[in-house]
Amino acid sequence: MNTKLENVRADLPAANQYAYLNTGTCGPLSRPVIEAMAAAAHDQAMLGRIRHEVNVAEERPRVHDLRAAFAKLMGVHTQEVALARNTTDGLNTAVWGQPWRPGDEIIVTDLEHEGGAMPAILAAKRFGLNLKTLCLLDKDPVDIPNIVDDELGPNSKLLVISHVSWSNGALVPLKEVVTAAHAHGCRVAVDAAQSAGAVPLALHDTDVDYYAVPGQKWLCGPEGIGALYVKEEAQTTLSPTYTGYSALPSDYPGHPWNCFGHLVLAADARRYENSSIYRPGVHGMLAGLEWLDITIGWDWAFAQMNHIHRYARERLMQLPSLTVFTPEAAAGLLHFHLPEGTDVDYVNDALVAHSIRIRTIPHMNCLRVSTGFWNTEEEIERLAQALTKILH
Repeated sequence: MNTKLENVRADLPAANQYAYLNTGTCGPLSRPVIEAMAAAAHDQAMLGRIRHEVNVAEERPRVHDLRAAFAKLMGVHTQEVALARNTTDGLNTAVWGQPWRPGDEIIVTDLEHEGGAMPAILAAKRFGLNLKTLCLLDKDPVDIPNIVDDELGPNSKLLVISHVSWSNGALVPLKEVVTAAHAHGCRVAVDAAQSAGAVPLALHDTDVDYYAVPGQKWLCGPEGIGALYVKEEAQTTLSPTYTGYSALPSDYPGHPWNCFGHLVLAADARRYENSSIYRPGVHGMLAGLEWLDITIGWDWAFAQMNHIHRYARERLMQLPSLTVFTPEAAAGLLHFHLPEGTDVDYVNDALVAHSIRIRTIPHMNCLRVSTGFWNTEEEIERLAQALTKILH
């Protein structure tokens, strides 16, 4: 193990408790995140949360800095970023805020997580939309843009799709998918739960309309904090679904609302925020993003993730009892089937007994490995040997 990797693992306490191979659920918290959250919580406990001067001078600027840090991660402008609770929160905003008309078409795929599919299904029921599902699970990711182009039509208004699928780990060619959808006048909302922090992002280059990011997975941040990117041009037609104090402009001359119908919202993506946010979480998420960007370095992190993902694929494909079905175009997720009749929950529990943490994907009846930049070849070898022993 090289010195850089040793130092990284020293900053991730949980990654040293077992083979931490389930970042697709939650990533390990880094020491900067832990310490920032603990300090903020202690400050609140000892000195209270009602110090207006602290809120104005420190907390509000920190929230702005967090939006800016998410914007830097995604390669967009700060005014295009709203803080959200998680990916599902952002996708609900993107789906429910459309100017829907009965008969419009909303499109999902069979690659989607509940957090992306459920808002689309409910919107279809409520607004009288036509719901179309693209079957992509067994398709080569390179073919997905052509499928989008073939399946969308003049009534297609919103495509909800994952950048990296939780179901099979496929890395979708986002720029090409967006181009194909836009050719039909259809906007694109992206579930970034398994891509933000796992692949480099330059969203302006993709021209995507909405991109919903969680903090707790590949960004190794706290739960309850994420971000929604809304392209500047798309903000003119996307209505806020929820609203509250945080959606108000900070520089409005006078009072931006009253109880007689007067209401002025922030001119940028902050209009999609609503109310209070857990301050220790803000402290922790910002510290974590700075740690990733400055201390770790994204170039190193992505190179290390690519290396360990390839190593895991090659090693697990050597096991005759497993069938790896994640396509070559992938990021940090690796999915595999077990021999027919094998209880995936039993195998998963047995791996826990070997101090290895992966997870099941119940509807796929498979197991999934998530390889982060802190994982080692030795941990992959432990996984392979444990699976060989359990399945013998």
